[in-house]
Amino acid sequence: MKIVKVTRMSLALSLVVILAVSVSSASAHFQTQSVNVAATRSAAVVGASCKKIGEKQGLFTCQKVKGKLVLVRTKTNTSTNTTTNTIASTTTIPVTTTVLASGVITLVKSLCLNATYTAQVTNLSCSADSINFSSTGLPLSTNTKMVGITGTNQQYPRPHSYQFTFPLTPGASASPTSPDSGAIGVAINGVPLFSPWDQAAVRNHTLDMGELDVCGGHAGRGDDYHYHIAPKCLIDTLGESHVDVAKLPVGIANDGNPILALGWFRTSNNVESKLDSCRGMKDTNGVYFYNVQTVSKWDTLNCFTNKVVQTSRDSWTSRTDSQGKNITGAKVAMTITDFTTVVASGVTGYVMKGTLRSQKVIQTDQSVSTLSSATAIFYFNSSCYAEFFEPSSGFPGGSVFYELVKTGCPQGFSPDSLPLLSAYAGPPITKRVAS
Repeated sequence: MKIVKVTRMSLALSLVVILAVSVSSASAHFQTQSVNVAATRSAAVVGASCKKIGEKQGLFTCQKVKGKLVLVRTKTNTSTNTTTNTIASTTTIPVTTTVLASGVITLVKSLCLNATYTAQVTNLSCSADSINFSSTGLPLSTNTKMVGITGTNQQYPRPHSYQFTFPLTPGASASPTSPDSGAIGVAINGVPLFSPWDQAAVRNHTLDMGELDVCGGHAGRGDDYHYHIAPKCLIDTLGESHVDVAKLPVGIANDGNPILALGWFRTSNNVESKLDSCRGMKDTNGVYFYNVQTVSKWDTLNCFTNKVVQTSRDSWTSRTDSQGKNITGAKVAMTITDFTTVVASGVTGYVMKGTLRSQKVIQTDQSVSTLSSATAIFYFNSSCYAEFFEPSSGFPGGSVFYELVKTGCPQGFSPDSLPLLSAYAGPPITKRVAS
């Protein structure tokens, strides 16, 4: 089987996007528009620093956020028809057919172009029947992570070693398949996409549970960052040219179907009323795709239309505590206000700051206090961390104790500069292991 390797040279190619729009007559009218993907990739992005409030840079405006001047997406209505937010019933859905120097590339074939993905995706290759690539599972560094979460499980976004393989042609399925609480696909930055449901016995939406950051993601039990809803910051960073002009995918589902975000920037591309129960539809080439919800709750897909396959392999090492046991994280009522990756003496650590909200904390004398105060958690190694742990028994439900270990912190990192709580120093407490 011949493997076709896709190179980064495709980033320098200009995409000419053919938007097929039907009219009342039998023939279709075609409108062409040029898009330079390489220029789009190097353009301003959400969160980048800027110098003057109100300054415009393409789709972005300079504003002050948390005391810093950064770029945010300008809120505009780019619809060519201001009287409606949906495509008229006489209009066919614009197809994703791009023309490169090498020939016509359809929506499916766009999944084999490096121009479709961000730099976080590596080793992209396509065979006659599969799409293959690698990633660390971490988004662009300028995309906010963890901030905005109000119910944290105290996990940190750490690099993983993902190997993804998706079918180039989705397999037939007798009926739609409902997603479980795990991964449903991957975004084009190599970050896994999950179902919106949490892992509890009762199916709760993670957005309602306060478990998601401002970008729609969080770190799971394996310190694996992933999105539970549409990857909002990624889509904003990709911009209008990628999403609503070139109509390139923002992800791939586990059944091999592309995931788009039509209507995110241009309400004239809104397809919400055209989607089936799985949040999918076909373009005018007959290619099926899912389309994310462009408003709250930003769901990605409700079910798989085609055959679901195993798409990823992963390799990573669990964090351990001072007793050498894996840390799986206890849920704490803590609003995350800052997440930082710190490198000290060549050792990478992770720091999260936030505010406790009426959290029951076990004291050294084994009394339980309800705290609402600023605090921090961090992890460098099994001899340098601060984390809340849940007792296996003997205390009121929802209680945690604060374990602080500083004996092996690397030079250059000062835990005492953080808003730390007093560490529990009473009789040993057996830690509850997360199920």
